[in-house]
Amino acid sequence: MRIRSITVGLDPGFPLDIARIARAGRFVTRAKQACEESGLEVQTTRLATPPFPRFLAGQSHSAVIRFAQELEACCLSHGLDYCALGPVDPRVPEERRFLQLLPDLIADTENVFVSAFLGNGGQAPSSAITHDIAQTMVRIARVAPDGFGNLRFAAGVNIRPHTPFFPVAFHAGQPAVALALEAADIVAEGAAVDLTPTESIARLRRTFEQRVQPLQQCMQHVAEREFRFAGIDISPAPGPGPDGSIAQAIEKMGRGQFGDPGTLASAALVTAALQTADITKCGYCGLMLPVLEDAGLAKRNNQGKLRLSQLLTYSAVCGTGLDTIPLAGDVSEQQIVGILSDVGALGWKLHKPLSARLLPIPGKRVGEMTAFDFPFFVNTKVMAVE
Repeated sequence: MRIRSITVGLDPGFPLDIARIARAGRFVTRAKQACEESGLEVQTTRLATPPFPRFLAGQSHSAVIRFAQELEACCLSHGLDYCALGPVDPRVPEERRFLQLLPDLIADTENVFVSAFLGNGGQAPSSAITHDIAQTMVRIARVAPDGFGNLRFAAGVNIRPHTPFFPVAFHAGQPAVALALEAADIVAEGAAVDLTPTESIARLRRTFEQRVQPLQQCMQHVAEREFRFAGIDISPAPGPGPDGSIAQAIEKMGRGQFGDPGTLASAALVTAALQTADITKCGYCGLMLPVLEDAGLAKRNNQGKLRLSQLLTYSAVCGTGLDTIPLAGDVSEQQIVGILSDVGALGWKLHKPLSARLLPIPGKRVGEMTAFDFPFFVNTKVMAVE
């Protein structure tokens, strides 16, 4: 297990309150040290703000981008690797215009993440909103030759404050801290064959509790004086190495290769264990299946065992949506609208947080290999939109 991120949430102020960012930087330095002293690697430290259209309302296109650049530089100077400006809510007429500036914001920053609400609060996503977000994704894909810009943008439904995973993270209320884990190895450790569903859930739950509860106690102690401890998103995010693959971990449950019949059942058991674990939780707390971040998923995709429809089906029982999905450069806006509509409909009907992070890659066709030069990615074949 690794800590993917220590994510601090606070209002940065406008104009930017440098003292607040400095305070957050001092806190994450102490929190990181405490985690490392307990034997856990901390991969990144991050800052999440309230939804930026709310505290930058009335600001011009250029003023918003200048603020993002200033915040980015301030975070880096105070030990915060990345920052998330929160979501645009296109359902709010005053916010809808902010979608138009997101491609420029992505182009003019390196470590700033943003998102958009597909839906929230029990409302089904509208056709107009899905079209606007799809158009934004298509425009962001053109920011860089490899389509990498969409790594920093996602559409979400029912995303709650203090979700520590980016791009969808955002803050509300008093300053808080939440943790995101890279914990596919915990699933591998707790997986076993020939167990009943009840036994499998209990074994996985015990394994998560044994591994994560000491971390929770550590963070509660560190945070008690300055930042409210919002919890841990125990979604077992994978890493790019073979030992960090969630696909390979699930295969240890004995239902064949990932993508075979039986995968859905295994995925449901893992999420049942996550949801019943005695841990202070926040965020998704579901199964993350990021195709470009998992060596096992990338391998099964190359073998033709993964389809978008499958991944979406898994999200119905366990998942967090569609994450880091490589798509062809000529994918149509209407096809993206269809994908977003399906993700939004699942989140709406099942009352669960889901997101979609799709990466159309200019010049790539279905079946061709991606060529990303990014340490957290595993290159794989471009997926078809069925």
